[in-house]
Amino acid sequence: RGPVTADLAADGPHLLVEGPAGSGRTELLRALVASLAAAERPDRLSVVLVDGRDGTGASGGPGDGLRVCTDVPHVTTHLTANDPVRMREFAQSLSAELKRRAELVGRGDFGSRHTGRAVPGRVVAPRESASGAADLDSAPSATIRLRPAAHRRQPERQPSLPRLVVVVDDLDALVSPALGSPGRPAAGSVMRALEAVAREGERLGVHLVAAAGPGGRTAETEPYRLASLRVTLDAPGTGADAPAPGRGLLTLPDGRSTPFQGGRVTGRIPRTATLRPTVVALDWPRMGDPPTRRPVRELGNGPTDLALLASALERAAKEVAATEVPSLL
Repeated sequence: RGPVTADLAADGPHLLVEGPAGSGRTELLRALVASLAAAERPDRLSVVLVDGRDGTGASGGPGDGLRVCTDVPHVTTHLTANDPVRMREFAQSLSAELKRRAELVGRGDFGSRHTGRAVPGRVVAPRESASGAADLDSAPSATIRLRPAAHRRQPERQPSLPRLVVVVDDLDALVSPALGSPGRPAAGSVMRALEAVAREGERLGVHLVAAAGPGGRTAETEPYRLASLRVTLDAPGTGADAPAPGRGLLTLPDGRSTPFQGGRVTGRIPRTATLRPTVVALDWPRMGDPPTRRPVRELGNGPTDLALLASALERAAKEVAATEVPSLL
C-alpha cells in the first residue's frame, strides 16, 4: 500500500511503459509528467512531449494525447507526428541539444554538475549598485583606494543545464508508421534522435520515457532494449469486476517488481452546490436519527487535477523567478 516511487536518475535513466491498447498507457504518461513537475523547479527540469499517434486516439477518433500536459510550466516542447517538416526540425534540434550538452559536460558527469548548481527554493535577485558607484578595494599597502564598481570583474556563469525528460507516447507509430500517415516520411529522423537519447542520455542528463504496445518491431529498437525501468500494464477487462485501466507491474533494474494501480489525473472534478439551508419540523421521537442527506445541484464538470496542478506550479515558478527554458522548436 502507499505510493509507488521510481527514481529516473538513480534507477534509470530510461523508462518503458508497455501495454495493449486501452490499458492506460497515455494516462500513466500524463501522471508521470505531473509527478516529475511537482518534484522539481521548471528551470532545473525540462520536459519534451512527443505524440506518435498522429493526433488520433486508439479507436481512430480524435484524441488529446499528451497535449493536455502542455500547461505544465516544465513542458517546453510538444510534437505531434503529423508534420514532416516540424518532425525533422525537432530531430535536428534534439540532436543539437545532445551535442551542446556533451560540450558542456565534457569528460565530467552530469549528476555532479547538476547537483553542484542546485538552487534554493526561493531565489532573491541581488541588489545592483548604481552606475559609477564607488566600491572599496583593498590595496597591498595601508592606503585605501576607491575603484568604480563597473570595473570589477564579475565571475563567469556556466550555462544552465537542466535535466531533460523526453516523453513519447505510442513509440510503435514512429517505428512502424501506418501507410498514408502524414508523418511517415520523417518518422525515421525522429527515431534516430530518440535512439541517440537512449545511447547517450545517461551521461548527459537526458531521460527517455516511452510507451509502446507489446511485441512488434519496437522490441528491436534501442529505446526498448536500453530501458532499465519497465512498467507492464494489464490488458483491460470486460466484466463489471474487471480492474480499471492503469493497473500493472513496475520492474526495477535489480529485478524487484511492485504491482500498482495508476491514478487518473485528467478526470474532471464534478462541481456541485448544496442547496440553501432549510428549516423543517422535527419530532421528539426522531431527535436521535441521523441527519437527512441534503440534496445537491449539479453545476457541470470542473477542472482536472492536472489543470489545477499546472496552475499551482505556474504560480510557484513566478514566485521563485524561475528562468524559462527555451523550446526545441
